Amino acid sequence: MAKFLSLHVLLIGSVILYIILGAIVFQMLEGEHLDALKKDHMDRIDQNAKDYVNRLWDLAKENKNNYGTVDDLIKFVKSETVDDFNNYVDTVFYAHRAVRHGYDEDSPTWDFANSVFFTTTMLTSIGYGYVAPSTFGGRLFGVIYCLIGIPLTLVTVANVAKFLSETIFFLHYELWNKCLEWKRKRKGEVEADPAQPMFGDDENEEEILDRVRLVRFPPLTVFMFVFVYGCIAAWVVRYWETWTYVESLYFIFISILTVGFGDIRPSPGNIWVTLAFVVVGVILTTMCMDVVGRMYLKEIHYLGRKLKSNNPFYLLREAKARRRRAAMASLLAQLAKGMIFAHKDYNELARKKSKRKKEKRRGSHVLPNEKFMFARLPPDPPSDCQVVSTSAYSVRLAWAPPFSPDPDLTYNIRYRLKHNEDAKVRELRGIKGNTVEIMSVDSCSLYEFRITAHNKFGESKAVYLVQYTEPQLSPQHILATRLNANTIELTWEPPYKKSHEVKNYVVYFTENPNASLSEWEKIPVNGRRVVFPDLRFDWFYMFSATAVFKDGQRSPLSRALFIKTDKIEFHKHCVGHSKTIDVMDSICEKEENETTALLKRDYVSFAV
Repeated sequence: MAKFLSLHVLLIGSVILYIILGAIVFQMLEGEHLDALKKDHMDRIDQNAKDYVNRLWDLAKENKNNYGTVDDLIKFVKSETVDDFNNYVDTVFYAHRAVRHGYDEDSPTWDFANSVFFTTTMLTSIGYGYVAPSTFGGRLFGVIYCLIGIPLTLVTVANVAKFLSETIFFLHYELWNKCLEWKRKRKGEVEADPAQPMFGDDENEEEILDRVRLVRFPPLTVFMFVFVYGCIAAWVVRYWETWTYVESLYFIFISILTVGFGDIRPSPGNIWVTLAFVVVGVILTTMCMDVVGRMYLKEIHYLGRKLKSNNPFYLLREAKARRRRAAMASLLAQLAKGMIFAHKDYNELARKKSKRKKEKRRGSHVLPNEKFMFARLPPDPPSDCQVVSTSAYSVRLAWAPPFSPDPDLTYNIRYRLKHNEDAKVRELRGIKGNTVEIMSVDSCSLYEFRITAHNKFGESKAVYLVQYTEPQLSPQHILATRLNANTIELTWEPPYKKSHEVKNYVVYFTENPNASLSEWEKIPVNGRRVVFPDLRFDWFYMFSATAVFKDGQRSPLSRALFIKTDKIEFHKHCVGHSKTIDVMDSICEKEENETTALLKRDYVSFAV
């Protein structure tokens, strides 16, 4: 017992020593810095206040004869000193943010008491937050300190809580035993000899189990104990602090549940009393969780310290299991006898079972070969849904049909303005194909589209698409078509407005999606079609277009297209050395650096 207690005392002493050492280190790292920081901010506030007052005085003195009334002079002074006043307000705000509670009358400082309070609440994961390290050394030490201290503290708290719960279980058992003895004496029963063994050698497990009584500790008692402790602690803390009882009750329960919002803090003179109540409350809360967990995880838990057997729990569980197995075997034997008596011809019984199964399947049918049988469920949602192109007043959508055997599959589209909750939801139903152009939309607006598949069994889940419509002056329905693996054709339609005043178009493109628009390459196009040959294989490109009008104005950019070229294809029947390799090698030798293009890229535009 002494060795057992010595382990508990050693663990608790280690945590206390660790908390004190951490408090001393934090006091050394943060104490002088906090005082210097507060002094620096106060000096800045005083200086800004003096500058602001002097500015007011100088303006009022210099312009007192320039205005006929005092109100006009005040308005002039206010307008001229707005920047000075804002500078003063910013200085006060920065000071408050840097030293949060440091300017109150009872502001916390990095003295020994506040440092111990800080380290204790940090290691118990309460963390009020109104005092925190601000230097690099303090923050680095805090991280390392928590990595070691929090596991040590949690283990210690759990160990002490388990010790208290076992003590409570023991006291509860002793009290129950005393009550049982008192009832026996009252009834005149003979008291059992303590020297006599609890179980006889000639008793089986069932007889032992019949004499065992379960002593269950009510979990509600533990909860009530923690609640009463919180109420008493709140009353005591309220006596020392200037809080109401509700505020004190709120602070105690938020603390012992390790939430710690930090909106209410104890005064520096009452830190030790408050800290003691909080630490004891955390231990009791942990004990409550331990007791409730053990009550619901174990059916029999109180008999372990009193039974003389090596493993009494296994003995009792095995006895109950044997009794259940015997009862189940007896029941199955009776059922088997009844089945054998009722069905002596087992072949006839099998035929009846097979006939019943066929009757249940009579409503189904077998499909021809290479067909599938599907459940009568709604279809899967359409796949590969995408916005093909957009204009100021229309959006073209396309999708791939889902995997479904139903030939009568249709599609529904619902769309509305994205960020307008009161916007009307419009719907298109019964679409037969896999493409659609929606005309009733507004220009330069963000729309949300929901595409679903529908059959006679229901409607699929929706696929969501979000897209902006084009401005009226931008090129409309810009579309990229891949002619081959590394050739892209770009086409578009003229703007809705000022289409007859378009001089030409400018196409912007880049192979770096993260580049800014000023870094994009651009080419002028006379028509509404341009081809980009010899692009990089297996690479991403972005394209956008703008219209140039005859008066020199340019339209807003169209929506950007994000295109990926295909991988290069190598044909196995092409064997031997290619002449292209020789040409490329000769070109590489003449190039000055590797960033220069090997071949000049030609852009071909066509007038439509």
